[in-house]
Amino acid sequence: MPGLVILLVALLALSLVLLVSVRNRAVLLSEQNAANENEKKIVYDFLDRIGQNVTSGADVDQTIEMIVTFAQEATKADAAGLFIRDAAGVYRPRVIKGLFPPLHRSAAADKLLAKRKYIADKVMKETFMAGDGVLGVVAKTGQQLLIIDASTDERIPDVENTGVEINDLIITPLTVRGEITGVLAVVNKVGGERFNAADASIAAAIADQAAVTYDLVKLYKVKAEQQRLEQELALARAFQAILIPTQTPDLEKVAITGFYRSALEVGGDYFDYIPIDDTHLGIAVADVSGKGIPGALVMSMVRATLRAEARLSLSPKQVLQRVNDQTAQDTRDSVFITMTYGVLDTETGIFRFCRAGHEPILCCSKDLRSVKSYLPEGIALGIVAGETFGVTQEMEIDLAQEQSVVLYTDGVIEAVNGAGEEYGERRFHEALASHSEQEPRKIIDEVIHDIEKFTSGLPQHDDITLFIVSWKPAVQGNGIDQLVHAAAGRG
Repeated sequence: MPGLVILLVALLALSLVLLVSVRNRAVLLSEQNAANENEKKIVYDFLDRIGQNVTSGADVDQTIEMIVTFAQEATKADAAGLFIRDAAGVYRPRVIKGLFPPLHRSAAADKLLAKRKYIADKVMKETFMAGDGVLGVVAKTGQQLLIIDASTDERIPDVENTGVEINDLIITPLTVRGEITGVLAVVNKVGGERFNAADASIAAAIADQAAVTYDLVKLYKVKAEQQRLEQELALARAFQAILIPTQTPDLEKVAITGFYRSALEVGGDYFDYIPIDDTHLGIAVADVSGKGIPGALVMSMVRATLRAEARLSLSPKQVLQRVNDQTAQDTRDSVFITMTYGVLDTETGIFRFCRAGHEPILCCSKDLRSVKSYLPEGIALGIVAGETFGVTQEMEIDLAQEQSVVLYTDGVIEAVNGAGEEYGERRFHEALASHSEQEPRKIIDEVIHDIEKFTSGLPQHDDITLFIVSWKPAVQGNGIDQLVHAAAGRG
C-alpha cells in the first residue's frame, strides 16, 4: 500500500512538471509570435516613411536623418549613429542622434570631453577603417554585434572622462550587393533596460532596408541632371540589380542553375532565395507590372514583405495571402505582381508551391525527354484582398521523382522575331524536351541560344529570367552570378 501511494505521488509530480513545461512552451511561442508581428509592423512603418520621403524628392541627408531617427525610436535607444564608407574606404559619421559616446580609444584625459557639448563634435570628427575598433570589426566582418554588458567587453574603449556611460549597444552593417557600405549603431536602451535579440533583429531589418534605400537615393541624385526618362530607366536597372541575388545557394542535394538578363527597356523581373531554416529554402520568381522607379519601389516593398512573411510559415499559400493583403493595401489599383513562390525541403526534395497569376511551373524528365506543365489556380498579387485571394491553390512536386523544376518569366516566351511572331510556349517546351537528358546548365544554354536564333539579334524588349531547380546529380557550377553582372553592365 505505501508503495502505491508513493507511485501516485510520483505520477502527480510528473504531471505537474509536464503541465508547467507545456505552459512555458506556449508562453514562449506566444512571445515569439508577438515579437515577429512587432518586427513586421516596424519594417512596414519604416518602408512607409521612407517611401513617402523618396517619392517627395528628399535628398540624401534627409533620408539618412530619417533612417537614424527611426532606428533610435524603434529600438528605444538613447543614441544612434550612422557611419558611411567613402570612396577611399574610410568610414565617416553622417548623422548622430542623442548623446553618442566616442567608440574609439582616445586620450582619456582629454578635459574637453568632460563637457558634454564637445562630445558630439568629437564623435563627428572620428573616422575609422574596416577592422579598426568595435565599429570597424562590424565593417570588416559584416556580422551584427550585440553587446549586452559593455563594462565587461574589452572591445569597448574607456569613456570614463567623457561623461557618457556605455551600458549596451547594437552595431549592424549596411550591405548592398554583398558590399558593406556603412555601419548603423544604437547605444544604451532607455529606461534602464538592455538590448536583446528582438532589438537586434529589428536593427538588422532596418539596416537591410536602409542600405537599399540609401543606395537608391544616391543613385537618384547622381543621375539628377540627365533627362528624366533616361535617368529613371538607369536608376531602375541599378536598383533592380540590387534586389536580385548574384549567387545561388550551395546545397548538398539540390542544384539551382539560372539565367537572368535585363532588357534595355526595364521590365520588372524579380527572383529571390530566402533561407527559412536549416532544411527549407523559399524560392520566388515574379514580374512587376510597373516600369522604372515606381516599379522598382513596388518590387522593393514586395521583396521586404515576402522576406518577412516567408520566415513565419512553411505554407506558400499562407505566405502569398499575407503578401497579397499588404500589396493590395499599399499599391495603386493599376499595379499588380505575378509570382510563383515555393518552399523547397532541401533534404527530401519536396517542392511545395503556389502560383499568383504567373507562368506555369514546368518539370523536365531525363528518362522520358518530356515536359509537364503545372498550372495551379491563383490570382496576381495586389488585385484583390481578403478571402477572394483564397482561391490560390497549393501544389507539390517531388524533385527526386521529377528530377527538375523549371521557373521562368514571360520574357522567355514573349521574345519576338522580325515578323512580330512570339517565341511561344510550344517552342520553349520543345527546346526543353529535346535537351532534357543534358545537365541543367547545358539545357539553359541551349534554350537561350534557341531564343537568340529565333529573334535574329533583335533588341530584347523584356527581362528574361529562367532557372532550373534539380535533384542529384548536382550541377557543376552555376552561371547566374556572372550572368547577372554581365547583364548589369549592358545598361
